[in-house]
Amino acid sequence: MAKLTYWCAPCLDDSVYNIRTKTKKEAQAIIESGIYGSNYGAIQKVEVRYKDAFDLVRLAMGEGSILEPS
Repeated sequence: MAKLTYWCAPCLDDSVYNIRTKTKKEAQAIIESGIYGSNYGAIQKVEVRYKDAFDLVRLAMGEGSILEPS
């Protein structure tokens, strides 16, 4: 089984999407830049285990989707 790891800073006011990046440092830089506003929660590591590319797409787009911090 494969694993996708990324970093997520959840948007706390529903005005913009969550920030998702490959590294924690990149997510922090986006938040500090203020380009998307400043109302984001703590940056958290997200790991998604999947069988193949189709399974990953199903997890990302399916009902319930990939669980992220809120």
